[in-house]
Amino acid sequence: MMGTAWPPPELADVFAQQDIWSAWYAGTPEGLTDAYLNAPNDRPAARRKGLLARLGRWFWGQPTPMGERPSKLHVPLAGAIAAVSANLLFGAPLNLTVDDAATQERLDQLADDTTYAVLREAAEMSAALGGVYLRVVWDQSIQDKPWLVAASPDIAVPEWKWGRLSAVTFWNVIREDANTVVRQLERHEPGWIRHSVWIGSANELGVQMALTDFPETAGLADLVIDGDGIPTGTPKLTAQYIPNLKPNKLWRHLPAAANLGRSDFSGVEALMDALDEAYSDWMRDLRTGKARLLVGTEVLENLGKGQGAHFDIDRELFAPLNLEPGEDKGSVIEQVQFNIRTEEHRALCADLAERIILGAGYSLQTFGVTSEGSGNPTATEIAARERQSLTTRANKTSYWRPALAHLFGVLLEIDRTVFRSQVVPQIPDVEFPDVVTPDPGETARQLNDLNTAGAISTYEKVRRLNPDWRDEQVLEEVARIKADQAEAKPQPTHPARAQEPAGQPEKSPEGSQVNEDVSEPLVAR
Repeated sequence: MMGTAWPPPELADVFAQQDIWSAWYAGTPEGLTDAYLNAPNDRPAARRKGLLARLGRWFWGQPTPMGERPSKLHVPLAGAIAAVSANLLFGAPLNLTVDDAATQERLDQLADDTTYAVLREAAEMSAALGGVYLRVVWDQSIQDKPWLVAASPDIAVPEWKWGRLSAVTFWNVIREDANTVVRQLERHEPGWIRHSVWIGSANELGVQMALTDFPETAGLADLVIDGDGIPTGTPKLTAQYIPNLKPNKLWRHLPAAANLGRSDFSGVEALMDALDEAYSDWMRDLRTGKARLLVGTEVLENLGKGQGAHFDIDRELFAPLNLEPGEDKGSVIEQVQFNIRTEEHRALCADLAERIILGAGYSLQTFGVTSEGSGNPTATEIAARERQSLTTRANKTSYWRPALAHLFGVLLEIDRTVFRSQVVPQIPDVEFPDVVTPDPGETARQLNDLNTAGAISTYEKVRRLNPDWRDEQVLEEVARIKADQAEAKPQPTHPARAQEPAGQPEKSPEGSQVNEDVSEPLVAR
């Protein structure tokens, strides 16, 4: 398709904003400088002037003056926010359940440690860039089962129907030089994954080439049918988009991007910029606050004609100075040291950091900012302090849960179709575990109170003690508890024996006395 613009121009604003979020996420001074100072030159000319003026007011949009070394510092709070989001979502394994036992066993194998590593990676990207794609892939030469791969949203072009993802095209730059760009396109649509390779320029897709023309795509030529397609064996889409949070306040009126999510950084970029400026200024205070000596030319040691003069600050003995009568000796060597405004900068940086954390939707407690209180808080107290973080997590799980159910269902279908596993493909139930671990002592007291009141069953007690167990595990534990209780239950005694007066020795069947402690309670026997 000669003349086809790439990336699509209708997503230009989206990719431009994602570039900025990506720079904050990566957290390098060079990347932030490129995002705020250099990148606007690549924007459409109609918007370039206004964008340059707007970004130029930012700390990271101001060039370093000539003759000065770069001294801007970055506080990596944005990266920490993305990492916290991932840990809140996938710090513990999901509870994935299906009805069939064999399918459950295979599902547990598909959801292995590598899968959770990918999910944590995807969750970080989602928090930073506003969303993330997960796609199902397989290669029988690498692994005997399909798996999930995370894809950044800034290398994808989605297609929507009624707010749902209907197809998506990912691209990868294979080669690039000054004049040409070679891209591989991978399009996921219901029932198919289509591959193609194109030679174009930085702004155009160019012309389509054969997959065999490049070693990076030659292996796909033996797999595709009808020229470019690989059948998936399932009518379901093999990729899903998971928005971080919605609605996106920036793009809600942009049809091509209205269904995309918003970043945790959305709306706090200016505060993060101010935090970097405040911290850099604090470091500048430290540099300029170093003690210095201003010395007169009288105390400089002449190094010879044309060699200049030198003052050795480490020298211990100096010859007396021959000064004119009445000359102020105190002006020959003068100490200069500026104040270092440590407390002012500390308070400002702390205030900005707290506003960023709260603006991103998290509790200060989640980032270790604690208030005065009990040294050993209960689970209820922790949940109260973490309320904003837990609310944000709950909102995010409402997007992750249906997408993961769909993807794990597709994994089971591909596993049966491609790898011939004996499973019954079905969409599993997906449950996220609790983040706040209940205090064991508090849980025990609650269960004891409920048990005393006769208001809880053995099943529910086991369920509350082990919220991450499947129903089969809970039922097995209940059966073991009941078996143990049956073994420990005392045997019933004969009524006549129970009526014997206390203190009388027990009679044997022959009438002789049994030599044992009569004070021992009857029930203990």
